[in-house]
Amino acid sequence: MPDRGDDDVVMVRRLTRWQRLGMAALFLAGVFVVGAAVFVWTGYYNISAKSEHWDFTTEILETVRDQSIHARADAIVVPDLEDPGMIALGRQHYRGGCASCHGIPGEERNPVSRAMLPDPPDLAFAFDRYDPSALFWLIDNGIKYTGMPSWPGMGRQDEIWPMVAYLKSVHQENRPGTIIEDTSGDGEPIDSYGFQVLDECSRCHGDAQTGPVSDRVPSLSGQPPDYLERALREYRAGLRESGYMEPAAFGLTDDAISLFATLYSQYRAPTTGAQFDPEQVARGAAIALNGMPQDDVPACTSCHGNGNPQFPNLAGQSQTYLQGQLELWRNGARDRTPYGQIMAVVGRNMSQSQIEDVSAYFASLEQPASGGDP
Repeated sequence: MPDRGDDDVVMVRRLTRWQRLGMAALFLAGVFVVGAAVFVWTGYYNISAKSEHWDFTTEILETVRDQSIHARADAIVVPDLEDPGMIALGRQHYRGGCASCHGIPGEERNPVSRAMLPDPPDLAFAFDRYDPSALFWLIDNGIKYTGMPSWPGMGRQDEIWPMVAYLKSVHQENRPGTIIEDTSGDGEPIDSYGFQVLDECSRCHGDAQTGPVSDRVPSLSGQPPDYLERALREYRAGLRESGYMEPAAFGLTDDAISLFATLYSQYRAPTTGAQFDPEQVARGAAIALNGMPQDDVPACTSCHGNGNPQFPNLAGQSQTYLQGQLELWRNGARDRTPYGQIMAVVGRNMSQSQIEDVSAYFASLEQPASGGDP
């Protein structure tokens, strides 16, 4: 065997500390990937709702959820949540949309919701964990893989704040675990035609004896039946956005819509006795009666209150409601229907003060007696 000279010596380079750590990390990562693949492929983890998550799994999921919510909610501006009208409206919509899973705050929930995983929480404790902006974001967006849906009405964030206001009032006025008495009434009033008013409608919009539950809700009494039918069909078809009205109208038949529209068109709205600033009313009257030609805003009365059955009467509606709708049109949240597109142009061409003035003018008028007549 020949001798190996000095030139045949093989030099082995020693790995640095960081290189050794890198190789170890790659090895561990490979083991983790293979282990995770085996874990998933074998179906080892039990996804049954009868089996609780592992403690560390629950901790991870809750941490990811809460951090995600807070990271996205910090910039949300919170309105006045002490407004009684906002709280009253939130109470009614909580009852119609949330109570089936979460129950009345402080009250034991039904067996179906208790069998869900994650278990829908008792919202009497909602403000113990989240602030108003976080609750708003949560209700608006929902949470994946939990059964908590996003808000059905795109662009209708104005409908979400009443829910937050109601939950805040529950937190402030009732100690945790107290059952909140629902004073809204469970009966469905029966009118002279023998038609039982849908609870989903009369609880918010009122009936022959009572007005709307909140100044954020329109009075439907005395409105043209053709307009009421069209509005409900648009809600039912998803053409008109509303997290409140789309679910309420979804299951209505054509006959039920027609009967509802006829019934409400013959109700007489109660008077509110609200007081208004005469100067503001006068400015609003000029816009409503004459329009603003320089800004391409026609006179409101050219469509509303002139006997056209496709347009709602605005007289006697609350200033808060009218102002809110004009702001929605200005912001592009109600422009998916032909009539909505007309109003979207009007809303975009009006300033905030002009919206407030014209809303005050119509709110100061007496509502029509019945059938939409001015």
